[in-house]
Amino acid sequence: MKKQAGKLAGMAAAVLSAALLATGCGGSQESGSAAQSDTTAAASTDAVSAAAETESEAAETEEASQEVVTLTFWDENAGESRTPYYEELIRRFNESQDHIVVEYEGIPSSSAKEKYDVAIATDTTPDIGHCNAAWGSNWVAQECLVNLDDYFAAWDGSKDINENYVRLNRELDPEGRLFMITDTVSSPLMWVRTDILKEKGVEIPTTWDEFFDAAQKLTDAANGLYGFAFRGDSSSCVELQHVLYAYSGIEDYFDDQGVCTINAPEHVEFMERYKALYNTCTAESDITNGYKEMVAAFDSGSAAMIFHNTGSASEHAAVLSPDQYQAVAFPISKTGTYSYTAGSQGGFCIFDTCEYPDEAWEFIQYMLSEDANSYWNQSIGQIPMNNKVLEEAWVDESQCTREALNILASDKCHLVSQPKYLPDYSTIMNTNNPPNFQAMLLDEMSVQEFLDQWANQMTEAYKEYQNQ
Repeated sequence: MKKQAGKLAGMAAAVLSAALLATGCGGSQESGSAAQSDTTAAASTDAVSAAAETESEAAETEEASQEVVTLTFWDENAGESRTPYYEELIRRFNESQDHIVVEYEGIPSSSAKEKYDVAIATDTTPDIGHCNAAWGSNWVAQECLVNLDDYFAAWDGSKDINENYVRLNRELDPEGRLFMITDTVSSPLMWVRTDILKEKGVEIPTTWDEFFDAAQKLTDAANGLYGFAFRGDSSSCVELQHVLYAYSGIEDYFDDQGVCTINAPEHVEFMERYKALYNTCTAESDITNGYKEMVAAFDSGSAAMIFHNTGSASEHAAVLSPDQYQAVAFPISKTGTYSYTAGSQGGFCIFDTCEYPDEAWEFIQYMLSEDANSYWNQSIGQIPMNNKVLEEAWVDESQCTREALNILASDKCHLVSQPKYLPDYSTIMNTNNPPNFQAMLLDEMSVQEFLDQWANQMTEAYKEYQNQ
């Protein structure tokens, strides 16, 4: 725009010079020539004015293009083990930009879903959100997200993003559109305190019978040591779901008739044994403990084994030495496979209240780049979604990441797709069933009733989804 305005101004100057020259040569001519000269001069003045106006408009356009665009970004799982790394990446991004500034807001995981839901209902959503994929289908149904298909297709780096998880992102929408892009995955694993097992003469369990035996042998309640710790909060059933399918080896969440398999006989069998651990091989407080309490029990040495994903790696590393703990595969299933659900996945989305979606995409594109995706996942101990990162040395040097990738690459591994595409999935998993899980542990509900209710809710939600 500035160059164009300069050319117009130059043209006007040339016209003005020509007019002045014509006036000087014909000063002694008759009035007709003078009138013509006046007309030429007037035209020249108009040209100068037009050029000046164009230059002014160009300057205003350039100034407008340099106005700072401020974007808000919400992190759904804020805490000391994650927030500093987001703040560092956002600092790097902001320093690389001329007119985009991203402002970070961290929300504890315990209240994140509620805060997002209120914001959606009141049109006060952030520009960019990072969220649990389990919430995605519900948000897609509410039509509060920006379609990312065109952005993703035009991005040269899209070919480097894990295709399997892009496919899972598309499953959140009945039409297969892309409203969320996964940047990190935390694969479910079993964490063991190798130092405690060694002291007690117990081998790392490779079968489920060995796991239940180890939980008993490792327990020394009188001295504050329990063989196992679990979580009983709103995410209890998410963790439990991974373990149920890892035990049974059942390959599909729904059978051919669309009936949920969560209450299969194999799962009832497992839950009876799992329930028996409570308040004998686990602390009584586990029934209400959340992620932080469970991890703290493991790291402090009051629990010898926990089920969790790769996401707790950084917290273990902060207080334990490598010879004290290890991430291992779940014991092999009853069918001889490593049956795994897809794990916890988080992703970026743009809300429809965003006034600057192009700039918001610039930030997401940056966060999915090799450098940013590497820094983030190495820092928090999770699996990167940019395939270029998988070739970096730290991936092989990270014990839990290497273990997770080895499992996923094994010929014996089968991934069970969680139905996160169901709009009611998050409600069923995080609201409806955790109280039932607690009631089951307290003998207020049988194992069969607990799993039947869970299965019935999922089956009904699946039928509704298909009807839509």
